[in-house]
Amino acid sequence: MKQPVFYKILLEIAKENGFKVRRVIDNVFELKKGNKKVYIRGKNFGINSSVAGKLAANKGQTYMILKQNEIPAVPHFGLYHPETYAEFGDQKKRNKRRIDAILKREKWPLVIKPAEGSSGKGVELVSRKRDLKNAMNELFIREDEVVLSPFRVIEHEYRVVVFNGKVELIFDKKRNDKDEFRHNLCFGAKTEIVSQEDKVYKKLSNLAKRTAKILGLEFASVDIIETEEFGLEILEVNSIVSLSYFGSESPEKYKIAKEIYKKAFKKAIK
Repeated sequence: MKQPVFYKILLEIAKENGFKVRRVIDNVFELKKGNKKVYIRGKNFGINSSVAGKLAANKGQTYMILKQNEIPAVPHFGLYHPETYAEFGDQKKRNKRRIDAILKREKWPLVIKPAEGSSGKGVELVSRKRDLKNAMNELFIREDEVVLSPFRVIEHEYRVVVFNGKVELIFDKKRNDKDEFRHNLCFGAKTEIVSQEDKVYKKLSNLAKRTAKILGLEFASVDIIETEEFGLEILEVNSIVSLSYFGSESPEKYKIAKEIYKKAFKKAIK
């Protein structure tokens, strides 16, 4: 079985730095060197604080924080599971009021998706109230919170990797399937590295660094879209940096991903 890119990189970095690696359970690894011992869960190196990680994971909360700090971001409005959030009031009525308020300021189609998660799963494009209601009820089977956002005709979707206040990498996600509105790499999009000489590089870099700083993130990936109508906007922020698809595309990109993870690894074991 082919080893996932991230874990292949992790094992290489650990070996190069004299650490022994032991799998504790699926997705959890122990790294040990002498008396020093650290754990890595998934792609989480434990660099970001738990609060920063939680805030970044929630698209609705991230949007509100960025909006209050005057950072351009795609609006994401939270809708809450009627049973899970019952102690805060009648969520069916509150969700209806929220949807009505959103429809007064936004036009169809709208995008509904889980409040957390970055794989593009559960993301639906809806064009009428009936479809919105059905999609929301379907999501509530497995989600406690979903978000509703306006649909954007995206010209570019960039991913900016920030570490310690510096930009390590920017790439553009290029869709292969023009009928697929999502730019997620797991749905077949490919990556194209944005060079520092590119005129958009500085704008993307500044926007991503401001976003990471406000959210209190030391290691993060910031997804930024570009549209004709709204220019550059933050789409979402991830406190767990995934470069697996990027690193699998070529030996050059594998090396870049490894260098970034190496910096995170070294900070995690200090």
